[in-house]
Amino acid sequence: MKTGLMQFAVLSVNLCLSGQAVQAQGQASSLPQGYQEVGPDKETAVRGLCQATADTGLFSGAVLVAEEGKVIYKKGFGMANREWNIPNSTDTRFRLGSVSKQFCSMLVMQLVQEGKVKLDDTILDHLPYYRKDTGAKITLHHLMCHQSGIKDFTASYDYRGTISRLAFGKDEFIKEHCSSDLAHQPGTIYSYCNAGYIILGRIIEKVTRRTFEQNLQERIFHPLGMQNSGYDRNRYVIEKRASGYTYGPFGLENAEYIELDSSPGAAGALFSTVEDMFLWDRALYTDQLLSSTHRELMFTPNRDVPEVKAAGGRAHSVYGYGWQIYTRTHPVTKRRTKVINHGGAIQGFRAMENRLVEDDAFVIVLCNQGDGYGASEVWTAVTKLSVELIHIVTGQPFRMPGKARLTQEQRIYEIVKSEGVETAIEWFRAKGKKAGWGGSNSALATQLIRDGRVDDGLRLLEFDVEATPGKVWLLRKTAQACLENGRPKKALIFVNMGLKLRPDDERFSTLKAEAEQDMKGL
Repeated sequence: MKTGLMQFAVLSVNLCLSGQAVQAQGQASSLPQGYQEVGPDKETAVRGLCQATADTGLFSGAVLVAEEGKVIYKKGFGMANREWNIPNSTDTRFRLGSVSKQFCSMLVMQLVQEGKVKLDDTILDHLPYYRKDTGAKITLHHLMCHQSGIKDFTASYDYRGTISRLAFGKDEFIKEHCSSDLAHQPGTIYSYCNAGYIILGRIIEKVTRRTFEQNLQERIFHPLGMQNSGYDRNRYVIEKRASGYTYGPFGLENAEYIELDSSPGAAGALFSTVEDMFLWDRALYTDQLLSSTHRELMFTPNRDVPEVKAAGGRAHSVYGYGWQIYTRTHPVTKRRTKVINHGGAIQGFRAMENRLVEDDAFVIVLCNQGDGYGASEVWTAVTKLSVELIHIVTGQPFRMPGKARLTQEQRIYEIVKSEGVETAIEWFRAKGKKAGWGGSNSALATQLIRDGRVDDGLRLLEFDVEATPGKVWLLRKTAQACLENGRPKKALIFVNMGLKLRPDDERFSTLKAEAEQDMKGL
């Protein structure tokens, strides 16, 4: 009798399990193509997703995923230093880029809590040298939520090649590069602005009579035990600091130099590890650094203004103080997840941080690869990895990355070599994706010139000028390339085009003089 009951029980269990398997298969088949269920082990899903992303070549860095205050996965991928074959690890130190802004806003809010500054203080209240007409109406609130109206110096043509490489005194930099005419009136629209956070960093120094770096260490890093975080300077010898690389269509290169203290400074000069960032996340649930009332101000979107088109053009800003706050809807299940987020991009590095406060979860991705000018493959890979990690940690279906494909530049490069530059241009006209800022083929042209295919490279630059007329930076680049490669007559054509657009531009005048001098020697 007992044997029969046991057989019946076993049969019942098998039937039950079989039914569950069929049901699971049915659920899996109902998912859109490319999606898969997380399964009972989130760590396995996270591991597979991270490794697959690293295998594309677009991600090198470290990842940490936590749930309910416990780390469920952390690992390094790729190389911290490729010249010495030193791998990344979870205690590798990465530049944070604009993820730094949340630490600046924390310092400001601590000073607000202490009564040393007020949110409606103006720039002039703390920096008397600032221009009077704008500084008297831009408040700390405007600076922290990107509503100051100040134009962002990083959009300047000269920023990457010149300004970012030079050392300035902080007040000098603010006077020269953070005091432009306003793009819009303060408090009327959200427009991301690094200049605002550089100004905030200087105000913190003036109020506390301590450097920004000292404030970070004394007020945040030391209290939280963030021993692997700090304010980055090129001259410092920093243990386990990752080297930064630029991912291009033709391989990896060392990232361009940037003078970190002048700019980005308080807007983006910090470094950290995924483990230290987890300590930071946990502290933000407590009153250790800041009261709940003041923390709530940091994490409340300032929805009373719209966004500029470049930021998404939404009717209401989603930016608080140093953070974006929004609700993400899963594309399949429609589950809504509140996300407190910020990304960072600086030469050779990308970062993406996500706090899921209602789920008590945390996702941080730090990467020591960046994109070349005008490209976004690495940024897209880091963003997609972060999104799918959010899906996994919240138990939602997720997608693995697709296999790496030829980039547009690689495809055109092959056409140039096999069928000629004009055929490549015709392909681009029919199927190519234009860059909104112009210079769609600039990187490819540079590579062709390096390869000795000078005429092909210059022809692509010329085509870019034809495709996006009026781009002054592209005219300068094309004229300079012609000069450097012994084509002064052609250089003069682009110089004169530039002078028609900007008659008083000293750089075009200099290029014209050089071209005319070179022509005398022909």
